[in-house]
Amino acid sequence: MQVTNGADITRSKKAKIITYSKPGDGKTTVAGLLPGKTLVFDIDGTSQVLEGYSNVDIAKIDPENAHDSILQFYAHAKANVSKYDNIFIDNLTHYQKLWLVNKGEKTKSGMPELKDYALYDNHLLKLVEVFNALDANVIYTAWETTRNIIHDDGQQYTQFVPDIRDKIVNHVMGIVHVVGRLVRKADGTRGFILEGNQSIFAKNHLDDRIGCKQEELILPSTQQTEGEDK
Repeated sequence: MQVTNGADITRSKKAKIITYSKPGDGKTTVAGLLPGKTLVFDIDGTSQVLEGYSNVDIAKIDPENAHDSILQFYAHAKANVSKYDNIFIDNLTHYQKLWLVNKGEKTKSGMPELKDYALYDNHLLKLVEVFNALDANVIYTAWETTRNIIHDDGQQYTQFVPDIRDKIVNHVMGIVHVVGRLVRKADGTRGFILEGNQSIFAKNHLDDRIGCKQEELILPSTQQTEGEDK
């Protein structure tokens, strides 16, 4: 067992991030705005918005075999990680749908069996863990949903969260550095909320920012260092 003193701990140089928003609010476009070279896994078919971004390479999922397709993408990303600064997986909500649809196609009812949901939960958690271990920034996207939370005192509130299965969404959000909700203002500008409250789940364990512009989700390394030193 390795034990490290707190004074010797440094913040991670490689960010692991989940972003979420309503469809069409600009999550995929972020891939083209990241500093450095980005490898995108297009799951929901929206990569056409990256037209013209020469810093982006795109692999597309096989919707008929989502499970094997994402494993093949992981193998490619791992073998070529030295060529990329960012691995961008777009998006987990649609991957969940494809995976379960593929399972349902193998049953008489056309629906996934109860055991398939538990298998998927374990599969997704393992996926996030192995992608997080890559020596690159790893960004996952998801659509948004809401959940109802009841405090011990009986107070209830509704909170925006990534649209990932209820049983594992907390776990997935817990094993990344940043969870950011992308929002679009009335004037068309877009940015990420990085500090949560009762209405929005968000967190930022990389730096002190409570929000950022769409194009500043990951800062160039020099800016990141300067921000941490302040």
